[in-house]
Amino acid sequence: MKQTASVLIAAALATALTFTSAPPLSVNPTIVEASYRETTVNTKGSVTNISQLPVRKTPSLSATRLGLIKRDGTMTVRTVFYVNGTKWYKIQWGSGYAYVPAAYVNLSTAEVAFKKTAYIAPSSVYLKSKPLTSSSNVAFLRQGVELDTSSYRYTGSTRWYKVTTGTKTGYLMAKHVTFTAPVSGVLAETNEERRSAGLSALAATSEANRVAQVRADEMARTGQFSHQLRENGSPGNTLDAYNVSYRGWGENIYMGSSDPAQAVDAWMNSTGHRANILNDNFTHLGVGAAKNAQGSTIHVQIFLTK
Repeated sequence: MKQTASVLIAAALATALTFTSAPPLSVNPTIVEASYRETTVNTKGSVTNISQLPVRKTPSLSATRLGLIKRDGTMTVRTVFYVNGTKWYKIQWGSGYAYVPAAYVNLSTAEVAFKKTAYIAPSSVYLKSKPLTSSSNVAFLRQGVELDTSSYRYTGSTRWYKVTTGTKTGYLMAKHVTFTAPVSGVLAETNEERRSAGLSALAATSEANRVAQVRADEMARTGQFSHQLRENGSPGNTLDAYNVSYRGWGENIYMGSSDPAQAVDAWMNSTGHRANILNDNFTHLGVGAAKNAQGSTIHVQIFLTK
């Protein structure tokens, strides 16, 4: 990559010599069966819009009836899936399972405990104060931000997760949440370089993402391009201001293309930046990006030794 097309700076501080392994990645809880995909629900449901709901042996309106559930009667819904465009629920039926059309079932609005690491799926989304699209915004979250889920619930047929990121807690629709770590972007490109060098992957961290974003935003807004910022000081100053624990840190910054691959490629072609990316002491990475008034993108990497 031509160095004249971009500007980049590296900084690294000494780190302690004890390390932690990156945590295993969580997997999206789906089950694939013969001709349809089931997504885990595991919540209560009640019969609505019908006096008696037939319970079927298989997900078909012509399948054998196993019994009837009266209006307002309850069941435990295990999974949801579609057959020929029709939505079905698999329910607990004695020691086995049975099937009911979802159109006649209301899912419970009760909170169900659910603890798993998750990530923001779309490019950006607002964290909501309640499990309603009309509720107030708690925080603006970018793609790949790490979340800690504590529970889920339903509003109508829409599943919402209660999540925490940093000091903020709120709700996100299920479609905005993924349980697989980001597969593209600066983190993925950086980890690909580390894997090629025989090093362990860096773990995503919402707190370091927040610090990296704060620093990228200040540079883009003020025209600075430095490791020492007027408002947020050094990377260490910013980490301390946001109460991030660490035993060592490093920072890479780049200004130019919005493409994460080009940013990482530029860093890898610079001795100081490459040293940060391939530093075996680092265990976590936060990333941020912001566009300045000239239309150039500033990428920030915050490396941590935890």
